[in-house]
Amino acid sequence: MKLIGIGDLLIPASYIESGFSGYREKGVQIEVVDWPLKDYEELQGINLQVETHGSEVYDVPDALIEKLRDAEILITQFCPITKKVLDACTKLRFIGVLRGGYENVNVLYAAQKGITVYHTPGRNATAVADFTVGMILSECRNIARAHANLKEGRWVRDYANAATVPDLEDKTIGIIGMGQIGRKVAKRLYGFDVHLLGYDPYADKLPDYVARVSLDELLEKSDFVTIHGRLTDETKGMMNARAFSLMRPTAYFINTARAGLVDEAALYAALKERRIQGAALDVFEHEPLPSDDPLVGLDNVTITPHLAGGTVDAFLHSPVLLAREMEGALSGDLTSRCIVQQK
Repeated sequence: MKLIGIGDLLIPASYIESGFSGYREKGVQIEVVDWPLKDYEELQGINLQVETHGSEVYDVPDALIEKLRDAEILITQFCPITKKVLDACTKLRFIGVLRGGYENVNVLYAAQKGITVYHTPGRNATAVADFTVGMILSECRNIARAHANLKEGRWVRDYANAATVPDLEDKTIGIIGMGQIGRKVAKRLYGFDVHLLGYDPYADKLPDYVARVSLDELLEKSDFVTIHGRLTDETKGMMNARAFSLMRPTAYFINTARAGLVDEAALYAALKERRIQGAALDVFEHEPLPSDDPLVGLDNVTITPHLAGGTVDAFLHSPVLLAREMEGALSGDLTSRCIVQQK
């Protein structure tokens, strides 16, 4: 059996080869190739298009496809696996995606061809959860703004929220989406002696220290709202004008998940008109974020360039985690990480 891994600018081919090295003892031949990209901005641009429109929006280069033809197991992080790729790889039995999201794989067509698809949910949950807590503090305590001002020689202590700068202790924090990331965020925030509310219609049980509430109740009662849901047809634009109208005028909104979960125009209006206190955002409708984007000009938003999941630990561990999950595939023992199972 041959495994071919497609490396990119964040998880290079060498990481995949190392993570799956144990498969050689099981008789698996391992090859790795690189997805040729100019820079990280090109990667971000392709990812945004794929996450919005699906895998078929990108035309995988013929030269790369030629290197994949003999794969029986194909490993990718961001490189799209399209109909064209699947038709070329006539021996393909398994696809492994080195992240939780799998928009870059045409899973419906893979199912038609009897190919089993795996993914790696939670592979960067720790990184995103840590970053989320940092964004909460950075926005409400003006850390990033103060840093930027001081670097420019300005000693500024008076900011848009000067009259309402909060402690976290005894505040209410609402978490939309209680999957692996949402739970890790809750665990970290619990140490700040906060009140935690959770909304997730699909989670069977929440941690004892998180109160399950409806979405409307969460929005109405929270001092901070942080969203960690998966982007689906159901969740697209769920944070819209109505949702922001339910939030307190002193409340903050944090998004380190997906831009598509938020109606960006509605968020901008809520911030501009001071209907909510502030926001901290790591993801955007257009990436890279244009310098003339309206959000850039606001004084009550902290913005970062899609950094939340980007730690060396997350990238190094992703192939190891996926390799562990896919071990059973070699003997036909499928796991819960299967998105599509062979018929």
